Amino acid sequence: MRKNQLEFTYMRGIAIILIVLGHSIYNSGEGFPLLLENLLRGGTALFVFISGYFFHRIFYQDFNYKKFMTNKVQNVLYPFLIVSLVGLGCLCLRWIFMEDQSVSQVLLSIFYTVRNGYILYPHWYIPFIMAVFLCSPVFLWFIRCSSQTRWTLLVVSCVVAALLHRPIGNVNVIHSVVYYLPFYLMGILYSQDESLIARYGGLLSGIAMLFLVVSLLEQSYVVQHVGNYHKAPFDYNGIDWQFVQKLCLCVLTLNFCEWLSGRSRLPWLIETAEMSFAIFFLHPLFDMLFNTTATVLRFRFPPGSMLTSTLFSLAIFAFLMFGSVMTARVIKKYLGNRSRTYIGW
Repeated sequence: MRKNQLEFTYMRGIAIILIVLGHSIYNSGEGFPLLLENLLRGGTALFVFISGYFFHRIFYQDFNYKKFMTNKVQNVLYPFLIVSLVGLGCLCLRWIFMEDQSVSQVLLSIFYTVRNGYILYPHWYIPFIMAVFLCSPVFLWFIRCSSQTRWTLLVVSCVVAALLHRPIGNVNVIHSVVYYLPFYLMGILYSQDESLIARYGGLLSGIAMLFLVVSLLEQSYVVQHVGNYHKAPFDYNGIDWQFVQKLCLCVLTLNFCEWLSGRSRLPWLIETAEMSFAIFFLHPLFDMLFNTTATVLRFRFPPGSMLTSTLFSLAIFAFLMFGSVMTARVIKKYLGNRSRTYIGW
């Protein structure tokens, strides 16, 4: 494995860990440390950055639109549909046996759920990223632009995204594409302008660290905003400090992975990266299992303690990761290469 692939493999492993950590936070706003929550939320941005990088590094040279989209349908869309059906089945059982909904109410609940474009909440990412893949000809044009044009477009897209914020409920796919566009473009530029990035790497890292700290402090202690920013597309609600922070985090995480890849080979992180899509697809099912069990047992961890909220969040993270990894391994063992169609690995 080439070094530049290993560091991005490490980054993919860290990205999925960050995503699951963000979905494991317990007692949000009621004890869990605000600054830590704002750092953990929004890890999807790293996935988008990595996708942009590999679009240029792997697919651009001999790009075939039909082959590219067929691959994405088979390895991304199909697992999304299959796991979503499982999730919808679990939701139907909860609606019937825990909420005593009638058949007509269940059908209405199915309609309201499906019309969002996803069943399990983290899976909003799949309709969005499929839309990004559909726009590949636009990114081919972007790659062929002059260097000045490319970097100008990146800056403009960053300004737009920082004012746009994420869509309400992550339902509006076009809104999501515009918001996450800078991460995808930056991934492309990190591959295409590799020598330029290397030349100014120290300065870029310093700026990223400065803005990461500033945006984290601004969001957590000045604006006091919890987690991701969401709003209607044409409303104004200030700067999305989470966007600024995650843009900087992409740079700093990659720097860390470059450093790590030159010093050690971590099989557990490589395996985590290789099954990252499977973990992404499966972990919401275990989150649903946890929430359902907590509801049945009428369990609610008391708010107010930072230590206990953090420790309990780590326990939830361990449950989601362990359940997802073990389930993925079992499915892989019995289905072999066919498992890619079912769970993305």
